Amino acid sequence: MDELDQLILAAISGDERAADRVLSRHYDELHAMVAGMMGEVLRRHYPAEDIVQEVAVEILRSIHTLEVDSDPTRCFWAWMRAVALNVVRNFGRRAKRSLRRLETDMDNDDGPSPSRLERRRERLRHLSEAVQSLSESDRQVVEMHYFRGMTLAEIATELGQTRPAVNARLMRARPKLREWLGSTSMNLSSS
Repeated sequence: MDELDQLILAAISGDERAADRVLSRHYDELHAMVAGMMGEVLRRHYPAEDIVQEVAVEILRSIHTLEVDSDPTRCFWAWMRAVALNVVRNFGRRAKRSLRRLETDMDNDDGPSPSRLERRRERLRHLSEAVQSLSESDRQVVEMHYFRGMTLAEIATELGQTRPAVNARLMRARPKLREWLGSTSMNLSSS
């Protein structure tokens, strides 16, 4: 059994550092895999980085459910592909819903209703409060990525950090934002 197989087994057993190392070793392959799964509509709505990050979070969250046989690496790859496919499909559904809402808004010649505008303002207020609840370093990365539209590589360059470090900060911030936002049903990956 090689080192990667041992890391995968340790990650399944709950070793978070091993899970981080397994994911770091496969991050570029995961990115390529997700990019290959994305259709044109999805590419217009979401940067591949957003989807890759969601896949990474799901992998780290659920790696303990991975069942392996005599070839842990092969099992991990197959499982990672299935996780990625599910996340990509979820993003595809979100994009389709977003398009339907946009079409509905466009069909209404008078523009969005006052109640719809008020709901948007309320969601933005909640989002602003959630972002302000983050630590300064996490808030900085969230603002750069989501509000300024910067990629992880651009953020890493500007902050003088590695891309995996920036990715870790975003992955750490997302659950905090979701917890803060609670039932507002805000999608952290969409604009």
